[in-house]
Amino acid sequence: MLNITNITAPQIIQSNISNQIKQITESTERLSSGKRINNASDSPGSIGPISRLNSQILSIGQAISNGAEGKLLAQTADNGLNEISNLLARIRELTVQGSNSTLTTADRNVLQVEIDSYITEIDSITNLVKFNTIKLLDGSTDKVSFLVGETKDDNIIIDLIKSNSTALGLSGSSGVKEFTSGRVTSFNYSSNLATSDIKINGQNALASTLTSNLTAGNNTAAALVTAINANSNTHGATASGFNKLTSAAKSSLSMSNTFTINSDVIAVQTSLENLTAEINQEASGIIATLNSDNTITLSNDTGNDIVIGGNAPTDAGFTAGTYLGYIKLANIDGTFVKIEAMTKENGYASNSGNIDDLARFGFNEVDSSTVIRSDLVSTNALTASHDIKINDVEIGASDSASAAAKAIAINAVSSSTNITASGSNIVTLDLNFSEASSAASNISINGNAINFSSVSNASETITAINNASIGDIIASANSSGEVQLSSASGADIVLAHAGTPGVFFDGHTDATGATVAVGSSVTFKGQILLTHSEGDVVKISGDDVGELGFQAQASSSASTPGSIISVSSTSNSSSALTKIDTAIDTIANTRAKFGVSENNIDHRLNYLLNTKTNSTSRLSKLEDADFALETAKLTKAQIMSNVASSLLAQANANSNIFLKLIN
Repeated sequence: MLNITNITAPQIIQSNISNQIKQITESTERLSSGKRINNASDSPGSIGPISRLNSQILSIGQAISNGAEGKLLAQTADNGLNEISNLLARIRELTVQGSNSTLTTADRNVLQVEIDSYITEIDSITNLVKFNTIKLLDGSTDKVSFLVGETKDDNIIIDLIKSNSTALGLSGSSGVKEFTSGRVTSFNYSSNLATSDIKINGQNALASTLTSNLTAGNNTAAALVTAINANSNTHGATASGFNKLTSAAKSSLSMSNTFTINSDVIAVQTSLENLTAEINQEASGIIATLNSDNTITLSNDTGNDIVIGGNAPTDAGFTAGTYLGYIKLANIDGTFVKIEAMTKENGYASNSGNIDDLARFGFNEVDSSTVIRSDLVSTNALTASHDIKINDVEIGASDSASAAAKAIAINAVSSSTNITASGSNIVTLDLNFSEASSAASNISINGNAINFSSVSNASETITAINNASIGDIIASANSSGEVQLSSASGADIVLAHAGTPGVFFDGHTDATGATVAVGSSVTFKGQILLTHSEGDVVKISGDDVGELGFQAQASSSASTPGSIISVSSTSNSSSALTKIDTAIDTIANTRAKFGVSENNIDHRLNYLLNTKTNSTSRLSKLEDADFALETAKLTKAQIMSNVASSLLAQANANSNIFLKLIN
């Protein structure tokens, strides 16, 4: 029976044609793009993995590029080091030639010129070697990093090592080459000064314990020079003594009586010229010089005391007294002097020495970069009446007596002195934790009461102090596990005991390592560090330098940068070989480090290349079209579409027959 309200055959055929057209469209799209998934609707569940894999593959590709950059950087640095190594080999060859005792002075001069030129070339290479504007060998950059992996933690770090002639120990750099003390201090060493209490270049300053009575009249400076030089083979420095004393200016000379210099009688004279000649003739071990300002300077090159006495020394401009000498310190090899006390603060195991020991020698603490450290500052604020000069510039008043305030006063004239000052203060505590509950809140630091009743160890004590937020005072543990209070500015640290002093805080040492007795209130003063902006001369003078905790330092001089490899004699040539061999070893070790970095990058790149291949393969399986399958689907859909079109035409023809019947 023919139902005219529901002619289903054409509709079914049309639906099938639509399905085949959709299949043809999908297959055509996949075959033309090469992708199985061209839209999110093609496979919603695969979109996430595909996105992640795409991101991973791109990131790995860039990481591989980063690794290649890192390898190129290491190779660039190694090429520069290889040239430096070649120069060092030639320098060593010339130095060996310089060890020949038959060479003339002219021969040695020629060798020195060539050596110096090669050392200059080493510095030129370190400035020249760069990668994308980054200098690799001059020390301006200490390390570079490359992300050679997929995550933020996959960095490969390449350390860049300063390799110029100074770093290799072939040239001098700014630093204290010759350090001159202030006047030494009269002292009876019967209480003993141990060999290790003062350190020169990190070694014991003395060969044996000093027990001499070196009070005034015993040529203190000369005796200390002898004691230092007895251990020169160990610390590498030589000391020399000198003394000088300048009279007051005399516009005209009027002597009423004689006076004595070192017990030698100086007769009455009528002119400064005659007085100078008289002193040179009569005073033993003394040279007198008449200065342009009508003063007379007495000097010696031994460091022996200069003793002024007799009837009327003031007529000649001198004041009666015993004037102790000075010490000059220089390293034998021309490198830079470092002198310090043996204290924990300076990196030693104990506070065997003290900066006061150093002060009696007339020295401030000084390291190889001309940073000079004071003793503890005084309890007085600086005033305009104080006579204190740094590099001959007057220092003005300070707001308080703390090292922090005095450093600010010094920095106020930095533009004239080229000296910058910084303060520091450290107090080391001896704690008895069994007494913490008894201390309760009775102990205060700079007026801040702290409750120690519940602490039982160093860590809890440190937390309790730091939670109080006391200015810039920070509590921490030192290398021995002791609790320390430190102020980076040099602020005073005041410990007060409202209860019984010595409860919980059994004792303490100051910044110099000296033990300070406990009391109801104890103020710890800080220290000052002076640094020359150009690593040059730091001169401290004036009658009141003790207010800063310094000794009057006659002078210190910086070396002129340049070659310290000398072939001026066979002995100099022989000793230079050690420096050159050390430099060669340093360059070899540095090259080895760059080589290790290259190998590490190669291993990482091999891994990343394999990972990228695997990820690409996985992505291909998820995303790429199966050409054989899609071609078959397309062919099938096309055939079925053609068949359906033919059947649809036939179905339409059947409808025409029905219409004819109606007609």
